[in-house]
Amino acid sequence: MFLDENLFLLLLIIQVLGVIILLAIGWRLRNLIRQYRRLLTGKGEINLEEVLMSLGERTKRLEERLSLVEEELARNREEALGYLQKWSLMRYKAFANTGGEQSFSLVILDRKGDGVVLSSIYGREESRVYAKAIKNGKSSYPLSEEEEQVLARALSNKSEKN
Repeated sequence: MFLDENLFLLLLIIQVLGVIILLAIGWRLRNLIRQYRRLLTGKGEINLEEVLMSLGERTKRLEERLSLVEEELARNREEALGYLQKWSLMRYKAFANTGGEQSFSLVILDRKGDGVVLSSIYGREESRVYAKAIKNGKSSYPLSEEEEQVLARALSNKSEKN
């Protein structure tokens, strides 16, 4: 009998401890549920679900705008190939009997090597200006030594003047 009473007492204590633990877990769960509901409903007009939906919509709009910007950047890069980007200038004395370096050759090219060579030949009696088209870094017209030098410098992208 003594053993039965001790066993009964032990089981009663275990049950009381189990009830206490269940009450503590229930109280904690109730607090978590309350916090969760507060989080979802919010204190103002907007709740978490609406915030997340709004962020999702904003992200979608930003991705669409980013796509448009990337397309425009690609168009601008393609268009930039046609902009004049390389140039070189050389001044020189075309004739022995003229003073100073009054003659010049100027090359202006785009990234693909298309452009123009402008040359001005200064003489005592007259001055002449020549323009020669450049396509892919080459001219269909014969170039003078100075024009070839200035074209080579422009193609190597050394924009210096002599």
